[in-house]
Amino acid sequence: MQLFRMKVQAEGKHPLSEYVQNHYVRFGRQRLGDLSLIADYAELAAKLAKVCPLTEVQQQTAMHMLFAHVMQDGDYILVSDGERTYLGDLGDYYYVEECDTEEEDSGHRRGVTWLQQVDAGNVHPEVTAFLEQDGEIGQFHRPLSREQLDQLLVKPAAPTAASWIDAETISEAVAILKEAMQSKDIERRERAAIALLQAAAQHHLHRPASLE
Repeated sequence: MQLFRMKVQAEGKHPLSEYVQNHYVRFGRQRLGDLSLIADYAELAAKLAKVCPLTEVQQQTAMHMLFAHVMQDGDYILVSDGERTYLGDLGDYYYVEECDTEEEDSGHRRGVTWLQQVDAGNVHPEVTAFLEQDGEIGQFHRPLSREQLDQLLVKPAAPTAASWIDAETISEAVAILKEAMQSKDIERRERAAIALLQAAAQHHLHRPASLE
């Protein structure tokens, strides 16, 4: 599946709360008609040239094509207002002619099944960079399975002190400590015992919790 992003308002005519409550997202200029009927890039660019500044036509055309034609049913979208971010499962594009007005400004829509709220401050750096890109909407640079996406929605754990030591070296170190515990030197035995207990405690601390 593909992952997309969308920047929306926190307040105003179409705040994030509206999309979450009504299970849709909107994007697109007015007076373009049904975008599902305009699959040709040049035709769409010509229509946009009549309703937006010429300096914006190229970017606007790319974003309108993305919203109407590149996004597909079942793709994922991250929608953010700068404070809150939601992950959704996209539906098909649809056109609501009676809402394609200056007052409503919501004629171009896609249904969304919202999956979860995302802590944008605690995601993988790849996702952080993606959300900070310019433009109202955008596409992630590679396809993702749901499992891969879930992994990106959490910040990578900091490596433990022993994560760079291979299992064979650890086994050798434990064997040496066990041997040291048989020493006639009481102080040496105590240091070896303390080291083993500390290693055991660290192993227990970082062991995954049981799901039972």
